[in-house]
Amino acid sequence: MQMDDRISALPDDILSHILSFLPTEDAFTTTLLSKRWKLIWLLVPVLNFDDQRFITRGKPYVHFMDMVKSIICAKRKHRKPIKKMYLKCHRDSNHELSEVNVRKWLFGAANCGMEHLEFQTTLLFYFYISNFRNLVVLKLKAVRLNSCLPGHFQSLKTLHLNDIYILKHWYIRKLLNSCPILEDFEAKNISGKYSPEEYKREFKSLTNLVRADISNLNRFDVPLEAFSNVQFLRVEEMYGHVPVFPNLTHAELGFQSNVDLSSVFRVLEKLPKLQNLVLEMPEPSTSVESCILIPFISPECLSSQFKECTLTNYRGQKHELQFAQYIMLNSTNLRRMIICTPSSVNDKEKLAMQMELSSFLKSSSPCQIYFK
Repeated sequence: MQMDDRISALPDDILSHILSFLPTEDAFTTTLLSKRWKLIWLLVPVLNFDDQRFITRGKPYVHFMDMVKSIICAKRKHRKPIKKMYLKCHRDSNHELSEVNVRKWLFGAANCGMEHLEFQTTLLFYFYISNFRNLVVLKLKAVRLNSCLPGHFQSLKTLHLNDIYILKHWYIRKLLNSCPILEDFEAKNISGKYSPEEYKREFKSLTNLVRADISNLNRFDVPLEAFSNVQFLRVEEMYGHVPVFPNLTHAELGFQSNVDLSSVFRVLEKLPKLQNLVLEMPEPSTSVESCILIPFISPECLSSQFKECTLTNYRGQKHELQFAQYIMLNSTNLRRMIICTPSSVNDKEKLAMQMELSSFLKSSSPCQIYFK
């Protein structure tokens, strides 16, 4: 009994939307079905290339290169848009892949109206960011950025930089100044050489920025003031002058190992609307006693909408205990205190910590203590 081909009965736009969720090489195989499917495939606005899928299937690397080139050329020939492109180049044991190849692929996609690009490589290729000024989303991992920039990225709303090497230490400042409507910024493991040149233009406020996830940007002359408008902030290590964050509701903070927890209270004073705090407990300084100075006036956020506090790397030391006790005693709307201990803490020690914390007074009776 012959089964009905219900999938082919669907409209072209729905079929192309379904194909956009598949790896591009799998979506491309549908062109073998019929002439109609060849046209449908060209309507797919998303390209997803990952050389690892070819490598694990035992295919020659040149097949991956030929596929990427032919598909992008077909899109350009038929004037079909590429809205999103995901490109991962993990390794090339025969050294067949060149930086020139990758640059041509990316430029070809840009000429098809690309708005969203995620590019990841282990080969530290140069990425010429000035050629992609129409992007809305840009996520880069393990590439080198050249120092040339256009005047503005007028459309860029999301910028993620991970494991990036830059040629000039002031480059990140210049890049952020070129993104007037940026909403989501991530920068982790940025490295580069210090340059005696200075970037003399005034740093612009990122008024549209909602989310920032950053590490080691103090090395690149990027002040925390740049992120003062965000609602979500993750900082692996606090640095420099801490401004007021008038809109911040969720903060995930880390501090230097020799910083005492009294510094945390000074930071909390700058976060008047904070609702959720994730704090990695710093190691106590060896030069001071293992205790903290309790602030005379409680930070404003604790007496209003503060609802959840998560303490990671908690070992039950005196200064950590004092901090947790203060938070529970002064947070009038606290709902959850979450304690995350390192793997070196055994179950018996966890139970003892939980019993001790549970014995403290709490300003918010619904508050529950959870151990992880």
